[in-house]
Amino acid sequence: MKMGAGTAALGAVGSLSGCSAIRDLVPGGGGGLGKFTNWVYEPDTFESDQERLNNDAVSYKSMLSNKGKLNDFRRLSILGTDYPKLGIDVEDVGMELNLPEGRVITGSFDTETVKTELTASQPSTPTAPAQNMGGSVGSTEYESDGTYNDYEIFVQSEPDESPDAVALGDGTIVDARRAANRTNDSDPVGAPDVAEGIIDTGTNGDDRLVDGDDTFKTLTDKLNSGARVNFELLENPVGSDDGGNENIPTSDFDGLVASGRSVSINGGTTKFQWVFVYDSEGDVNESDVNEWVEANNTGDGSLSNVNNITVNTNSNTATVTGKQPTFEY
Repeated sequence: MKMGAGTAALGAVGSLSGCSAIRDLVPGGGGGLGKFTNWVYEPDTFESDQERLNNDAVSYKSMLSNKGKLNDFRRLSILGTDYPKLGIDVEDVGMELNLPEGRVITGSFDTETVKTELTASQPSTPTAPAQNMGGSVGSTEYESDGTYNDYEIFVQSEPDESPDAVALGDGTIVDARRAANRTNDSDPVGAPDVAEGIIDTGTNGDDRLVDGDDTFKTLTDKLNSGARVNFELLENPVGSDDGGNENIPTSDFDGLVASGRSVSINGGTTKFQWVFVYDSEGDVNESDVNEWVEANNTGDGSLSNVNNITVNTNSNTATVTGKQPTFEY
């Protein structure tokens, strides 16, 4: 499948109270992205016919630990991130991992405060859509739907079948959506069942993609965890009978099966990394990658403000690195 929106995201240089001792034991918990791959499940886990994946993870806490080095636009953009139905502050979010059927949030927020926010009576007038994926629209009040593996699951009081479910653990929130499965003959999977499935992946390793997919493991082993990570798996290699056509300026390289980008902020320096995974070692073409860099490193290109760019290949991967002053990020 041809890389579309995911490719643009990879090429763009711009955007992207529990006990701490316990929270650090939670997969992906603490103050950074940590083991975010522990929460990424196989694309067809909830009876979907999807075979591709295009998602991201971000640590706002990591970004804001460098807020004195960020420009005003970037800092205010991050601080403007809102979680209306959860009532948490962006400064407390150690990781937000977006997934096909929801998201996982870890951090230093107080679980009881989130519970109070969810179950409070809401205004009867519609509200603007939540800024973050999975946010609700309109008047929404939640009620407990029971517990599962040390998580308490909350669903909307109305309608009878809630379109989303919020599972609260110690320093971890699983915000799940109902899997409608409109593109196949499978029955829909309810939001509470999706929440339980995500919990099973994160805590027990059930359907964990990194354990069963060599391509995803290769990609995420190469990617730095950083403050923001994007990752994409393609359904078919670029240039194959069922894959997209090669387009070097947009990093659609022949034989490509996965790609990702990481952003790491360290004081006044921001480092970027792009990783490209090919179907086989023989598909890797360093000249193509250099051509992509040259096409995007001038004028208004996505790499025009990135310095010290290097290209390296190893086995069936190609890695591009660069850096820029954090104030320019």
